[in-house]
Amino acid sequence: MHQRSTEELTAATGENLKKVEGRQLNPNQQEMVNQIKQFMEQSKTAVAAGDLERGHNLALKAHLLSDELVKP
Repeated sequence: MHQRSTEELTAATGENLKKVEGRQLNPNQQEMVNQIKQFMEQSKTAVAAGDLERGHNLALKAHLLSDELVKP
């Protein structure tokens, strides 16, 4: 259950990051991008280590932040 939704969250987060690529970001937004990438990396590491719940939670955090980033 967690693995599939974790992958979907990661894909959706990646799409959101693509939307802001090439955009002029203010320092706050740039910090959000860095945080999102960090969460995604930590999520991947957790899933690889077999901690699917932690991986899912980190992917969810990354996704929520990325949603905030692409809001008009």
